[in-house]
Amino acid sequence: MSISIAQSRQQLSALIAAAQQHPQVITKHNTPVAVLVSADYFARSEASAKPEAESFYQQVLQLRETFAPQDNAGLSGPDLAARQSAWQRANAFADPS
Repeated sequence: MSISIAQSRQQLSALIAAAQQHPQVITKHNTPVAVLVSADYFARSEASAKPEAESFYQQVLQLRETFAPQDNAGLSGPDLAARQSAWQRANAFADPS
């Protein structure tokens, strides 16, 4: 449903009640200028508009915590020497020379 700005001023409470059911378009000279939505609809829209990268990053962090490395290579944590020695291991795919 669309309603003009003048009508929306006169019927604000009815417009708010209608917005609880579905979004209401407000027009000026038959051109849409605004949309009135319920607070629940707005909250769902805001939640779905979050960047995927942020939620993906959070999922990666959760996976890292859940499936921590089982070896003692020291790939996580403050033990820099263990990490460096793990990086210097022989490559299984390199040609033996």
